[in-house]
Amino acid sequence: PNETFNVTKFLELYDKAYKYALKNKKNLIIIGGTGFYLKTLIDGISITPTINKDTKEWVKSKMQNLNLAYKFMFELDNNYMKNIASNDKYRIQKALELYKQTGIIPTQYFKKNKPKPSIKNSNTLEYYCINKSAEELKKNIAKRTNTMFENGLIDEVIYLEKKYTRAPNCMKSIGIIETLSYLDGKFTKNELIEKINTNTIKLAKQQRTFIKGQFKNKNFMEKEKYALVTRIRDVLRTLINCCKTFFLVCES
Repeated sequence: PNETFNVTKFLELYDKAYKYALKNKKNLIIIGGTGFYLKTLIDGISITPTINKDTKEWVKSKMQNLNLAYKFMFELDNNYMKNIASNDKYRIQKALELYKQTGIIPTQYFKKNKPKPSIKNSNTLEYYCINKSAEELKKNIAKRTNTMFENGLIDEVIYLEKKYTRAPNCMKSIGIIETLSYLDGKFTKNELIEKINTNTIKLAKQQRTFIKGQFKNKNFMEKEKYALVTRIRDVLRTLINCCKTFFLVCES
C-alpha cells in the first residue's frame, strides 16, 4: 500500500508484457477500468524530467496556498492552466514542478517533448466494452459495498492506518477515505455505506463518460449473460487464429 503506482509504471509493465507476448507468440489482451491508462497507451505520454530536492522544496512552499499557486501558474501559462481546475492539487503541483525543474512553461515543454504512443497502428485495435444499465450498475455497486463490509473493511482500514498512516495515495481511495471519516466520528455506519455507494456511482459514471468519449471503434457488449459469454468466446477464438493486440475495456 505504501508503494506508488502511476502511468509511467503502467507503461513499463505493458512493455514487458508486450515483449513477452511477442517472444512467445502469445495474444495480448488488455483488460481495464482505468481509462486514462489505456488511453495513454494509444496516444502516448510526454517524458517528464526527474524532480530534484530543491524543486520539491520550492513546490512544497508554493503549495501551502493552493489559490496563490494556481494564480502563479495561470499568469505564467494561462493556455495550459485554463484546462486545470483551481482546486486540482495534483495537477497544479505537477505544473509547478515542471516549470521550476525545466525553466520553461508547460505549454512550451510539451511542444518540444511530444507524446510517443506505446502501441503502433492503434487504429487496428479492437475495443470491447461491457454495457450495463444504470440500475444494474447501482445494484452491483451496492452488492460490492456490502461484500466489502462483510469481509472486514473497517478492521482492514484500521490496520492500514496503523501500519502506513494516512499518507499513501491508496488511503484516499473510495471505501478507505470514507471509512477514515467514519472512524473520526463524522457519520454513522449507515451513512458510511451510503457515501461509499454514492462516490462509487459517481466514479463509474465518470469512467463510462470517459470511455465513450475517448475510445473509437468500440463494440458494446450487452448485459445478457449468455450473449456476453458467446461473444467473448468468439473473440478469443478469433485471436487464436490472428495474433494481434486488442483492448477489452470493462465498465464495472
